[in-house]
Amino acid sequence: MKKNMFLSMLSDYFDTYLPNIRRASENTISAYGYSFSIFFEFLSEHEGLKHTSVNYKNLTPALFDDFVLWMKNNRQYSATSVRQRLTAISSFLKYASQRDMSAIKPYTSLVEVSKPKMARAEFPYFSVEEMKIILGLPNPQKYLGSRDLVFLSLLYDSAARAQEMCDLRVCDIRFGNPTKIRIRGKGRKEREIPVSDDVTSLLKYHFKLNELQNKEKDSPLFISQSDKVMTVACVRSIVAKYVRIAKKTHPDLFPETNYSPHSFRHSKAVHMVEAGIDLIYIRNFLGHEHISTTEIYARIGQEAVIKALTERKIPQASPSVTPHKEVECSLPDFIQRAKNM
Repeated sequence: MKKNMFLSMLSDYFDTYLPNIRRASENTISAYGYSFSIFFEFLSEHEGLKHTSVNYKNLTPALFDDFVLWMKNNRQYSATSVRQRLTAISSFLKYASQRDMSAIKPYTSLVEVSKPKMARAEFPYFSVEEMKIILGLPNPQKYLGSRDLVFLSLLYDSAARAQEMCDLRVCDIRFGNPTKIRIRGKGRKEREIPVSDDVTSLLKYHFKLNELQNKEKDSPLFISQSDKVMTVACVRSIVAKYVRIAKKTHPDLFPETNYSPHSFRHSKAVHMVEAGIDLIYIRNFLGHEHISTTEIYARIGQEAVIKALTERKIPQASPSVTPHKEVECSLPDFIQRAKNM
């Protein structure tokens, strides 16, 4: 029997490339596995193709167009979900096209498929997984890497504005249990907030590395590449650098086009809402004057919950009044394993 190169390559992609070469997270592998299970279900229902029969010749522009319409009309997927499914398939075809010439045409076809436009977010923020990726990028062994590691970690942990980070002085850090930092906010208002144990350790490392304990109390906590007080433009440059790297290494994540230093502040607020922290405390933490300013994060946090509930397959406790009849669709073992991660 002739070997199915598509299925063989897909197996290598899930079993070897994603976990061992790319070192993708379990969440990413699971999401990709789910995307391919949806794709195989479409092929079974729409084309009458079992996964064992799929080959690169089947993957035409017309088929990808039909797949997009099927997801929108039959599955009622949002534009975001449709794009995520296509990204997973595109990522595989890019991998395959670099190893098998037969995959080049399907990869080009999918890249050129018209994708549904996503509604612009009220503000760009990072998911928890995306934030972990960003904070894991600075390399302390490289030039300015240690500064960037501490700076970005504190930027997120404190939810400080870019200018507030630039204004931080050595005297604004009070080590203790917990460690607290003093932030000078808008309208000359000051607030003191605690930071996590992990960030406390990073700050101690930063103090020791730069001998800040021996400097004047009003010395800047962070300095620019030219040994001057940091500016907002410098902060933007640091954030843009690591977002650019993150987008390149994780094309399935970081969908927004306009991330900024303020995205760290937004992310911290959304993550606090998702963790169940009361809006009153979040308002004080962020330094908002009115609770109405903070309420936007509650809405975004709730949308994240709704998305998680509607787009993940969650076992149903009771039978549906009109159960949906699913098409019989067998899946490769490696897809089943990936989905269940």
